[in-house]
Amino acid sequence: MSSATFQLLNHRVVHSFTAEPSNDSFNVVGARVPTSLSIDETIRLAASRIVGCSDSDRVGIPSLLNVPFDPSISGLSIEDQKNVELAEYLLSSADRVSSRQYDEAISLVGLCDCLSSPKGNAVQRVVHYFARGLRERVENETGRNYSSPSSNNEDGDRLPSPSIVLSAQERFPYYQMQQLAAVQAMLESAASARRIHGIDLKIKSGLHWIAFMQALESRPAEGPRVEILKVTAMCTGAVEPVRATGEWLTGFAKSKGLNFCFKIVRVEDVLDVRGEMFRVDQGREAVMVYSEHAFVAMIGQPDRMETLMRVVRGLNPQLMVVTETEANNNSPQFSARFVDTLFHYGAVFDSVDACMGADDESRTFMEGGIMGRMISNIVAREGEERVIRGVKLDVWRAFFRRFEMVERRLGPVAWQQARLVHETAPNGEFCTVERDGKAMVIGWKGTPLVSVSTWKFFRSARLVNGSKHLRIEFE
Repeated sequence: MSSATFQLLNHRVVHSFTAEPSNDSFNVVGARVPTSLSIDETIRLAASRIVGCSDSDRVGIPSLLNVPFDPSISGLSIEDQKNVELAEYLLSSADRVSSRQYDEAISLVGLCDCLSSPKGNAVQRVVHYFARGLRERVENETGRNYSSPSSNNEDGDRLPSPSIVLSAQERFPYYQMQQLAAVQAMLESAASARRIHGIDLKIKSGLHWIAFMQALESRPAEGPRVEILKVTAMCTGAVEPVRATGEWLTGFAKSKGLNFCFKIVRVEDVLDVRGEMFRVDQGREAVMVYSEHAFVAMIGQPDRMETLMRVVRGLNPQLMVVTETEANNNSPQFSARFVDTLFHYGAVFDSVDACMGADDESRTFMEGGIMGRMISNIVAREGEERVIRGVKLDVWRAFFRRFEMVERRLGPVAWQQARLVHETAPNGEFCTVERDGKAMVIGWKGTPLVSVSTWKFFRSARLVNGSKHLRIEFE
């Protein structure tokens, strides 16, 4: 690992948002001052202390975070001091793993295990899961078993009920922002439609469809009446949670007097998906494709991504809304991937700590059942086994353009709604929102977390003034 690589990574970490400022951008201004260090600040302070140590003369993972922090922690609270020291152990253990000093790494991971907890403060929780990932990586690389007795008995293993998923999602202002932006884009695209067919590529709670129904109910009386709303959910995993979501949506639609139909397209493998499974009534219904984190797990499986995109193209949707994690944890180099992942999930854990109580059941599910597993996969696995591969918005742009898609600009109402959440929702002031080209990037305390973009396929080409040159029309 070279120092040039570290300088490049440090630039990527420090300059989280690279989009040019616009009138639509709003950051953490006027937010209440936290009483303790954020996870981001804790990590950076820990790194600066390690880099400043006299016996740390080799370049390692902590050098990736060479930022101007005073290495002294004497003025901090006792809890913050302990958190900084814990973060030092984690960074040092990752550094040893990257240089294949496995015995030292396991000793440091053991310290992290002793001082962290899935039930502790935010820093202790995030360190707990990253230490578990490092332990698994060492086991994979050495073939030896270093597992602690408690490492196989994590909370959050059971599948949550839809109500728990919904409860978790509703707590986060950045989730509210992404949902409102996505729903608004679909509403604007289907403004004159009487028959609407939503194709959901990876449905979870279905909260966005609830918001969509509520908005349809609020259509002006003189506007078009919705004859039917159909939602078809693609499913490649357990079908019961999807069926429960469908029942909830059906009940809600009935309470609103909305003609509603919910169907599931269940396939074992994305390669088995066929367009006819979705039963689209071409020419008679407005088709909207909704993709929330549906593509990220297929980055390492390009054949599946391309199969799905060919099917989507064949459905001829009016609009495709894409919400994806705005992260850069797909590097083949472990050190770069570890640092980017630590900052990304550090921000997520920081937001969970602000928005949820310490013993909240939804928090246990989110941290142990979702994020902990993702961290382990990113940190411990390589090759085809590493299925979580977050990338930035520009990577998705390049991919979608291969399928002759054109990006559409999010309308002003979506930005107004995001600003409203920023100003009025609990903890909304800690969200950061940026315009990246035609899309929206939403973060927490300056760290980008998610992007919302909207797309259409090229619709037609025709001759201009009888010439031989074709002009592509975007309808």
